[in-house]
Amino acid sequence: MKQLFYLLLAAVMTLPSCVSKQVALETESQRDSLAQVVRTKDSLIETVFADINAISDNLARIKARENIITAVDPEGIRRPLDQINSDIAAIDELMQENRERLAGMERTAKQLRQANVRIKSLEHLISDLNGQLDEKNSEISQLRTRVAEMSVEVEELETKLEEEIAVHRQEVDSLVQDNTSLDEQLHAVYYIVGQEKKLREAQIIDKRGFIGRTLTTAENNSLEFFLKVDSRELLEVPIRQKRVTIVTSHPEGSYQLIEAENKVVLKLVITDPVRFWEASKVLIVSYK
Repeated sequence: MKQLFYLLLAAVMTLPSCVSKQVALETESQRDSLAQVVRTKDSLIETVFADINAISDNLARIKARENIITAVDPEGIRRPLDQINSDIAAIDELMQENRERLAGMERTAKQLRQANVRIKSLEHLISDLNGQLDEKNSEISQLRTRVAEMSVEVEELETKLEEEIAVHRQEVDSLVQDNTSLDEQLHAVYYIVGQEKKLREAQIIDKRGFIGRTLTTAENNSLEFFLKVDSRELLEVPIRQKRVTIVTSHPEGSYQLIEAENKVVLKLVITDPVRFWEASKVLIVSYK
């Protein structure tokens, strides 16, 4: 009987010790769980702040690119369209990154709510950022529309410029032709080598003066029988006749008659074209 009494007494004495250990274990477990919750919350909040900083940085970069696109240099010249389109593509990438980060923030806020951690300022910030992105989307849409209009304007200007260039080219070609024609007219001269009798019959020359010995140019002579040449190119006139007369007036020293031993005039050589043609643009050579 005494032995049973001692056993019961020992059991009663050890019971408080067991209870204390169990409580301690449960307390430690709760503390670890709470610490894990705190660490998770801190990690989520750090992620939120990282996303906020990234979105703010992206918005600043977007604004900088918008300023570049809409900027005009002192001469009123905008950037080339290909560079503007490249800037818009970069803006689109930044906006897509912002949307992805904002979606991540919304998931983080949901996780915090599930953990009974509600941060009203965070939810307000997410709502505000959504509004900013919507507004920025609208601005970019307007910018893209303006760029499309600029593209049409550039195409119209290019077409107009091409048309103007074509007109100017025609004008230049016409001026060149006119200049060529005028140049040909300025340097156009006429000559004929013929028998005196035939030249008189064609009313190219006349005989005047005492006893009709002086040959002169007929008043109403036609140039249809003459050869038209460029004074800069005509340096010699072949004759190969005797008893040659230069009917038209040309300064002495501006030409030479080259004769053979049998007094045949082989040719007329023009030694000074400018002086030779200054008195008359017509050369008439007559022979018997």
